[in-house]
Amino acid sequence: MRKKKIRNIEIKAPKFLESVFQMKVSIILVVVVSILSVYGKIAPYDTIIGYASTNVASYSNGNDSHTPEETDYLYKVYIGIKWQCVEFARRWLFLRKGCVFHQIVGAVDIWSQVDNAQRVVDRKCFNFKKFPNGSPQPPINETLIIFGRSSLSPLYGHVAVIVDILPNFIRIAEQNYDDYYWTGNYSRQLPYVFRNGGYYIEGNMPVLGWMLLDDHNQTKPLDQQTIDQIIKLNGTSPDFICRNNTIE
Repeated sequence: MRKKKIRNIEIKAPKFLESVFQMKVSIILVVVVSILSVYGKIAPYDTIIGYASTNVASYSNGNDSHTPEETDYLYKVYIGIKWQCVEFARRWLFLRKGCVFHQIVGAVDIWSQVDNAQRVVDRKCFNFKKFPNGSPQPPINETLIIFGRSSLSPLYGHVAVIVDILPNFIRIAEQNYDDYYWTGNYSRQLPYVFRNGGYYIEGNMPVLGWMLLDDHNQTKPLDQQTIDQIIKLNGTSPDFICRNNTIE
């Protein structure tokens, strides 16, 4: 039986197509290299590194040991020291809920010393519901998560905002943690597990728990009308006088 010869046929593309292909590959490589060069570096101080919940910017503190003397005011309302984690948590609460909580020494103190937040426009107060780590209540979206003191933050602890819940992870937004550019609308993910009847969020800092503003669906993100009303108050609100004024 005579064997048939198998010929390898090479079809060459027109030169202009090769040029277009090479150009596209070059563009893709430039974009990839640019992305890697940005997201692998610490952002300079005062640079926006990401956005949470649509409109809450997170700013780089340059490095986590930098404590500037600048204070941040938004619509004449005190927000905190730039660009610390507490400033971000208070600003997130202000922009997304119209409320702020009173001053504390460090983020860790929020867990033990902050029981409510005051709506700036009318001075109404709303209580926080606190869920300790290991609670039978699973993590809740749009809550503050409080971290205790550790080798990473021996004096002040840390605070962040839970901005998404996945089956085995939470996503958080924060400031003054590592100051790298975010790749999405959150800074990092933390795993959580269910064991011995409770939910535990795990990470490289001890989690004290998460805090839900019990607002009875009476708060909302700031709009221009509310902002104009707050500016007219000229810094006289909040006053954090919540007696006989707390919504239960």
